[in-house]
Amino acid sequence: MKDFEKQMTQYWMKEFPSVWSFLGSPEEAGKIPTEHKDQIHFLNDRGTELIEQFLESSKMTKGFPFKPFIDYFKRIDDFRITENCDTEIKKWLYNKGIPFSKYVFIDYDRSGHALMLTWKMILKYWEGIFFAEDILIFDSALQWGLFYYHGDQLWFGSEVIFKPKAEVQRTIEMNEILKSLSNANKGYEA
Repeated sequence: MKDFEKQMTQYWMKEFPSVWSFLGSPEEAGKIPTEHKDQIHFLNDRGTELIEQFLESSKMTKGFPFKPFIDYFKRIDDFRITENCDTEIKKWLYNKGIPFSKYVFIDYDRSGHALMLTWKMILKYWEGIFFAEDILIFDSALQWGLFYYHGDQLWFGSEVIFKPKAEVQRTIEMNEILKSLSNANKGYEA
């Protein structure tokens, strides 16, 4: 699914939104190190819409928010966020084995935009990400998902359940989304 990640770069916003986000106020977001800015990309309206369609066609979000990943992942681990859990949550996230440089997606941020950012930035800015809104973080291959419920609960799903009939339908829908991305990219390059 590297192709999906590559195609989604056309929807990166040139600047951070001028509203509050997981990085805080627009002024606070502007002060983060350039190295971090280079790894955090807010998606424009069309990109946010595509992420929504991508997730909907995946069927991963069935059962949210109280039974996340039902019928999608075999393994679901959970973590309860408490005061002063910085070390524990970072260790829990780190132990998921996702490379720091891996680009992942957040379905929605308080800014109103989806995001594409590295896993390293998830660990760095977890307090702003896991704050008030329910969010889903996932990889483009849909091999895992991390759901934050605004009641300070995290669920990490992995080991996709393979269901042939559902997989055929999911593949058809995902291919349509990828085709529309590819067509948009062709028009974008012209």
